[in-house]
Amino acid sequence: MGRIHARILNDLGVLVGIADNILDIAKKTATIYEVPAFADYKKLIEETSPDALIIATPTGTHASIAEEIASKYDNIKGLLIEKPLASSFEDGLKVANIVKKKGIVTLICHSEIYNPIVSKALSLIDTDAIGTPRTIIHDRRGFVEPSRIPSLGDVFEDIGVHDFDIMARISSGKARLYAQSNIQSGIMNSGTVMVNFESGTEHFFHLSRQYVGRRRYMDVSGSNGSLMLDLFGQIIKVQHLDQEPMAASDTIKLPERGATIKVYGEPVREALNDFVKCVGTGKTPKVSIDDALGALEVVEASRTSAKAGKVVDIEIKPKR
Repeated sequence: MGRIHARILNDLGVLVGIADNILDIAKKTATIYEVPAFADYKKLIEETSPDALIIATPTGTHASIAEEIASKYDNIKGLLIEKPLASSFEDGLKVANIVKKKGIVTLICHSEIYNPIVSKALSLIDTDAIGTPRTIIHDRRGFVEPSRIPSLGDVFEDIGVHDFDIMARISSGKARLYAQSNIQSGIMNSGTVMVNFESGTEHFFHLSRQYVGRRRYMDVSGSNGSLMLDLFGQIIKVQHLDQEPMAASDTIKLPERGATIKVYGEPVREALNDFVKCVGTGKTPKVSIDDALGALEVVEASRTSAKAGKVVDIEIKPKR
């Protein structure tokens, strides 16, 4: 992800340096964009005096690095932390407390929230285009080389946070969660999660890093219609339910008159644009640190349920 961030920041004209604990890796990217390379982020801060930093390190280091930067460097106005914010809610809360105290603009890169097709779907739901959401299926599967998995953490924190954040922008309130997982080399590498809200809405998550191929789909079924999202292809299909009175009973049919919408954009670029603007204005990013903490609560509930084989009670705070 660091190389992607560097490319986009260079396009935006705000890249001032790159740090990696393997200096040759930092130099390889830094040479392309003609900026200095460092083997230590502390030296990068001291020698380039940046306004903001992006933390795209192994998952287990996100919180400790963010906490140290926020505590020690008063010149830092903004932090973008790659997902997840932390491996645990407790560590994430420590980061949240210090960045809020210091007034540091903090964006957690749940990049799917910046996918234009997700924004369009949330807008359609808000405007009652399909009625009340009833059943939402989140399908996020792909393949990750086994050697990379330890640095990314389990499947819930690595890829589940995207969909847990999306869920919180659709549904809120008290719910019951049940999860299962497949453990590979001691790490939960695939899993399913079911969340049933007291309101009657239900969310199903299929998460995997051992699927040959890449799938990113959502299916939102509402009381008056449905949305089918291809998050990679950035295509959304809207279908409506018609209810026609019959002589003896009511028949519901799904006519082939669905509208197809295409919305193109690069989610990570949208996230970085938001970050740069918010650092300049002091406004709260689209994905705030509180949003990230909410997703981590679902991550931890999923782990607890999968390990114990039991249903866990949760509460999702409203976001919109």
